[in-house]
Amino acid sequence: VSLTIEDQSTGQIVAMIGGRGAKEGSRTLNRSSNTTRQPGSTFKVVSTYAPALDSAGLTLATVFTDAPFNYANGRPVANWYGDSYKGICSLRYGIEQSLNIIAVKTLTTITPQLGFDYLENFGFSTLVARREESNGTIVSDIGQPLALGGITDGVTNMELNAAFATIANGGTYIKPTLYTKIVDHDGNVLIDNTKPESRQVIKETTAFLLTDAMVDVVTKGTGASVNFGNMSMAGKTGTTTDYKDVWFSGYTPYYTATTWAGYDNNTSLSGSGEKNLAKTLWRSVMSKIHEELPNESFTVPAGIVTATVCSKSGKLPIAGLCDATLTKEYFAEGTVPT
Repeated sequence: VSLTIEDQSTGQIVAMIGGRGAKEGSRTLNRSSNTTRQPGSTFKVVSTYAPALDSAGLTLATVFTDAPFNYANGRPVANWYGDSYKGICSLRYGIEQSLNIIAVKTLTTITPQLGFDYLENFGFSTLVARREESNGTIVSDIGQPLALGGITDGVTNMELNAAFATIANGGTYIKPTLYTKIVDHDGNVLIDNTKPESRQVIKETTAFLLTDAMVDVVTKGTGASVNFGNMSMAGKTGTTTDYKDVWFSGYTPYYTATTWAGYDNNTSLSGSGEKNLAKTLWRSVMSKIHEELPNESFTVPAGIVTATVCSKSGKLPIAGLCDATLTKEYFAEGTVPT
């Protein structure tokens, strides 16, 4: 297992676990900072939905059809719930239920290059733009599988957590820090971390829209089992092929935490206990550290408006035609369909 907890308002990592059991040595493997793993569906939020809402003109009400769909190479995109399909789905519902085809269609529309550029801005350092392997094949993470976290080398828990902390922090990335400064024996400052590198990655309104959709994940979606009540929380589940990795990345108004579970040798997790371990860990740790903290709600920034739309088109409703499909949605100002 690995676990990172960060105070998103400062970028300071307040807790980190790099493996199970007692620490038996110095500088042993830290799975939070040094192991790269496939991020699974946690990546949908940062690779696809963040850029889609932030700069590609899509909204939470935008719809795609969950129906048979192939990657450009002809391979079908599989849904995690089998061979059935859910028809017309909004981006909000796609996030809540972690729909693979909706995510891949969204990334295809906004282009994998845009998703890749956003990921680099979110602080991921392990992505591959283009690399020639020893056998002469070229690999690149700039492709449709990026929507589902299908990447060459994987990501570290610490960097995945920092990306979610960026959303929790209103769209501002702060480079994670493990210490504030290092001084020598004379008190001279050798390394100063008190003002870590930071930058705006997505708009504050985009961060709120993503947060609101991820509240649905923990209240009625794939991550409902992490919800410990008495606190606002938002997050995203992640599972890789054959349950080789399970993740949960999420946050409250106080802390952002990411949990991972899997086997170093890529044995598949089995049984519901193992398959749900990331969610179980997240809930037990986060419920504990929030015991004494007052319940805060996520703040709605300026520039967020609500509008009633037709859930089947994502557009403004037509009287008589859309009466049964009316839904209220949040929008960034200026993005309400006309």
